[in-house]
Amino acid sequence: MIRAAESCPCPIREVGPTMALGCSSQFLLFMSILESFINGRCDLADPCNRIASRDEPDDSYDFVVVGGGTAGSVVAARLSENPQWKVLLLEAGGDEPTPSAVPAWVTAYWGRKETDWSYNTEPQEKACKDSDNVCSWPRGKMLGGCSTINGMMYMRGNAADYDGWAVNGATGWSWFEVLPYFLKSEDNREIDKGVSGQYHNVGGPLPVQKFRYAPRFAHDVVSAGIEMGYPPTSDLNGETSTGFTITQTFNDNGSRYTTARAYLRPASKRENLHIILNALGSRVIIDPTTKKVTGVEYIKDGQKKTVGVTKEAVLSGGTINSPQILLLSGVGPKETLDKFNIPVIKELPGVGQNLHNHVGVTLEFTLTKEPDVPELSWQSAMEYMLKREGPLSATGMSQLTGKVNSRFASAGGRHPDVQFFFGGYYASCSDGSVGDADKIEDEKNRRSVTISAIALQPRSRGYLTLKSIDPTQPPLMQPNYFLNEHELNVAADAARIAYRLANTTILREKYGMQPTEGYGAECPGGENNPTDDFFKCLAQLHTAPENHQVGTCKMGAKDDPMAVVDPQLKVYGIEGLRVVDASIMPTVPSGNTAAPVIMVAERGAEFILTRHQLFKNRFGQNVPDGGNHATNADSDMNRWTDNDSDNEHKWDERWKPWDKNWHHSQWEQQPNNYHDVDWQTKNKDKTDHQYVR
Repeated sequence: MIRAAESCPCPIREVGPTMALGCSSQFLLFMSILESFINGRCDLADPCNRIASRDEPDDSYDFVVVGGGTAGSVVAARLSENPQWKVLLLEAGGDEPTPSAVPAWVTAYWGRKETDWSYNTEPQEKACKDSDNVCSWPRGKMLGGCSTINGMMYMRGNAADYDGWAVNGATGWSWFEVLPYFLKSEDNREIDKGVSGQYHNVGGPLPVQKFRYAPRFAHDVVSAGIEMGYPPTSDLNGETSTGFTITQTFNDNGSRYTTARAYLRPASKRENLHIILNALGSRVIIDPTTKKVTGVEYIKDGQKKTVGVTKEAVLSGGTINSPQILLLSGVGPKETLDKFNIPVIKELPGVGQNLHNHVGVTLEFTLTKEPDVPELSWQSAMEYMLKREGPLSATGMSQLTGKVNSRFASAGGRHPDVQFFFGGYYASCSDGSVGDADKIEDEKNRRSVTISAIALQPRSRGYLTLKSIDPTQPPLMQPNYFLNEHELNVAADAARIAYRLANTTILREKYGMQPTEGYGAECPGGENNPTDDFFKCLAQLHTAPENHQVGTCKMGAKDDPMAVVDPQLKVYGIEGLRVVDASIMPTVPSGNTAAPVIMVAERGAEFILTRHQLFKNRFGQNVPDGGNHATNADSDMNRWTDNDSDNEHKWDERWKPWDKNWHHSQWEQQPNNYHDVDWQTKNKDKTDHQYVR
């Protein structure tokens, strides 16, 4: 009965590789049965809204988006809201596997060739010494990209991050100017229940809320943070910027919400949006004389194919793939292009440079009073099967985080430079048994947890370049972890704070929490009073290389020699080409990068909509772009012009009315159906100076 599929309005089909094969053989029977149940549930399989891949594209499109990951799914869906535009999305992987919707199976598709790029860095001089100095970077290779394999944590960073962007050349990207684009995507289900409507929004495509389950230990860590003197907070995206909390995540009804699920699935029924899966974007075709994009080359089934572009190509391949595509297209440092005999279309020295990432140290602790019993058993599985609750509906300790100031942080305390990530209490693989809680005296039966102490504002910079002109081969990735001593200093100070956290009364007395014996024994100075040198050694040994890579197509001012895109995300010197993903970020935000990437995608899509919706002809009249697709609705769009400087920077007046009361009153006036293109078209002029969800 458990394995019987539900009767859904549309036939259910299994999508993607099985997750059970990622578990050890002793777990295979139970996990296969459980996975079979998951695959047969209508709410998780979502059979009526699954993406249909086209066999062959049309000859040309107005827009071609390369990469259907966290950003590309947003961009393609937004552009296709205009029914007069033809949009093609190329995705190197397949559709999201149904089991990826289960939050607890967050790592089930890491290291799988069908779903993970499985990137590895160049050997590091000062990092990842426990893995031959090579750091691994899991990156999602499927619709939704990393939003399908990440921890779903909803963190925006801090205001100072974006104000820093603006001050250093990214005009129009200050906190005040980007906040509306965070709010645009958000459908927060907990306003006035721990988070404030002053900082959050409702009605966007992405549901944001806490998981339905958290281990008791996670709540007690929050209490331990308060014991240490950190302010109590339930929202690090709100008034309080420091403290420990169980975070909100991208989830709904006990399942993961990716950008592909939120944006692409509703949009995929539009006739003007075509999607091709398992199609690797390999090169942008640029006229060497006019420097204008004319097409995109991609590889499917081992064959190179091309598709025409009449307006713009948008690279949303992410921090690794987007610069690789630019280099293969003849855009980048001249010495690199010459080395691989690639004709130079546009010399941009910054392509592939400025690679950086959050990094820190992973610490391990033992809970000497807590038995190591499985989180996933028949009992907890039934909680999920029947009610979508219990350990499977969450990510264990990974939903907990803390942000604090190290002694190296900026003055004022509003720009914390340390974030803690926690691991443990996972409900990933199991044989279904409940374990033996009575064996607590057995040292091998005690639960362990990890704390990763991360430096949020790294100063070390690396680079990315080509290894080969073969687009199917990964580029060379050199992050230069800990090249600047700053990150080691911050990580050491953060590790010391983590040790203090473990020694709080509640964690010491209730759980017997203590550093795992023998962990880091290779590093001297780790006895009863660990030294800074011990923690620095530990950081280089057990490095925590986060998956928050940014910067390789840096956004900046025209006079910045390392800038690749301008503040409207247009590639310098190339007509009809933008980059819209994490690679454009000049510096990494102080927190998880999923929400900031979605913000960038929302903003980038609006730049494109603004540029092409209507333009002003030489006589000053507003006419439809191209003059061939006029409709009655076009008259309602008469503010959009082709003058970027006049229109793409008018943010101050646009968002001046933003406050809590305005926010609620405006949303009450707008329709529930976000994807109603007709409503958007008819009300374009009316809503242009309002917040548009």
